[in-house]
Amino acid sequence: MVAEKGKIIAIEKSEGKTLAHIEYISKSACSSCQNNDTCGVGVVSKTFSDKALQFTIPYAKEMEVDKFVELNISNNDLIKSAMLVYLVPLLFFITSALIAKQFNITNEAIIILIAISWAAAGFVITHFVTKKLYPQKSINQLISSKTIQ
Repeated sequence: MVAEKGKIIAIEKSEGKTLAHIEYISKSACSSCQNNDTCGVGVVSKTFSDKALQFTIPYAKEMEVDKFVELNISNNDLIKSAMLVYLVPLLFFITSALIAKQFNITNEAIIILIAISWAAAGFVITHFVTKKLYPQKSINQLISSKTIQ
């Protein structure tokens, strides 16, 4: 189970349901590493500041604005999502490059353009597949929350 802390920024009633708007600060893993000052990746991660992500979850009885909640997602759901988001475009990229090579395309620039185009198509397909598999209602079911402050 992966757990993170988010802050409740607003509570609103919409279409007969009460929803809590949560803000979560996405932090780089490099900030906790001891080598972040000497590592090239650590230097680059400092350039890009932490991102604030906002999303909506169903309201629970104890929730109040400016309180914090613990957000949990199961490892199984996390792995399935990561595999879908990363592997599908990668498979499109590699497969299209291999197919282009089979058609005796020898110009590497053309092979790279074909592979990148198909990887982009893989991202688009992944976008539509995730919308179908994980509509907003089921995303709320994947994330459980508990008020912690």
